[in-house]
Amino acid sequence: MAEKNEESIDALRDELNTLRNQMETLVKSLGEKGEEASSDMVAKLEKELEHYRKLAADKMHKAYEAGSAGIEQVGEQVRRNPVASLLAAFGAGCVISWLFRQYR
Repeated sequence: MAEKNEESIDALRDELNTLRNQMETLVKSLGEKGEEASSDMVAKLEKELEHYRKLAADKMHKAYEAGSAGIEQVGEQVRRNPVASLLAAFGAGCVISWLFRQYR
């Protein structure tokens, strides 16, 4: 009976060692897959970040072009009608001055 218990304990010990080895292998495998997944995710995020950076640069360039075109139009309008432009600027100044006096 003592031999049977020792055989059972040895068998149990062998099974536990096998289970420990399998768990170590599983943990290593999960660690490697986690590193692969995280590196893939980082690469994907970098790609998206680059896409949005280019998109923002394009939008900023378009806004700059629109602003430049607007300034050119105003400049052309002033060249064509200098007196009307001067009167419009004077009128806008009077309105702004009146508004500041009202809110004092």
